[in-house]
Amino acid sequence: MPKKVKAPPGLDYDPVRGNLADFSFGIIQAKSADESPRTAEATIGKRLFPISRPTDLSQPWPSPTCHRFDVLLPPGAADEFAEPQQLCRAFDRQSFGDIRDLVVIITIRFPKIDAVTSGARLHEAWELGRSFCAELVHAHQVAIVAVMHVPARAARPGLPHIHLMAPARVLLPSGFGKFAKPLATIDGREIAEKCWSKCLEAQP
Repeated sequence: MPKKVKAPPGLDYDPVRGNLADFSFGIIQAKSADESPRTAEATIGKRLFPISRPTDLSQPWPSPTCHRFDVLLPPGAADEFAEPQQLCRAFDRQSFGDIRDLVVIITIRFPKIDAVTSGARLHEAWELGRSFCAELVHAHQVAIVAVMHVPARAARPGLPHIHLMAPARVLLPSGFGKFAKPLATIDGREIAEKCWSKCLEAQP
C-alpha cells in the first residue's frame, strides 16, 4: 500500500513509497514547509535547468540545460501550452492563489544505461519514458512536462533519470479545470506504477 514519508533534505515534496525500485512519486505542494508560496513556473523551471539556472525563473527562460525535454498535452489543449513556461504561467494564473496541490511529480531512474554490459541508450530510455508520459496524459487529461537529466555529463553523481511533472489539474480547451484526482493523490503512486509496468511489458 502506498505510504507517504517525510521529505529528505533538499527535496521539495514528501515521497510516496510503493513497490517499484528506481521509481519515485509525490505531489509538490503550493506552500513549502515554512509556508513560503511556490509556483509551477519555479518548481518545473528549476528541473529544466539542472545547471546554469537563471537567477529569476519568473523572467523569460533561455534554452533549458537538461538533456532533453518535451511537453505532452491532452486533446483540446491550447497549442501555446506546448511551451513549458507558457503552460506553467497559465496554471499559476488560474490557481486563484489558494490551492494546495501544485505539481504531481514522477521520477524514473535508469540504472542499466551506465552499466558496462548493458547496451541500453539514452534515446531508448527517453522514448520509453515518453510513451509512459503519453499514457498518463490521455488517461488523466493532464499536461505533463517531461525532463531528462544525465548527471554524469555535468560531472555529477546520480543515474540518468526522467522527471514527469503534471500541474495538478485537468487541462481542458477552456483552461485548467478540476483537480486531477486520483492521480494527484497518494493513490497516484499505485496508478503510475501500474502504467509504467505495462509500458515495460510492452517493450519489444
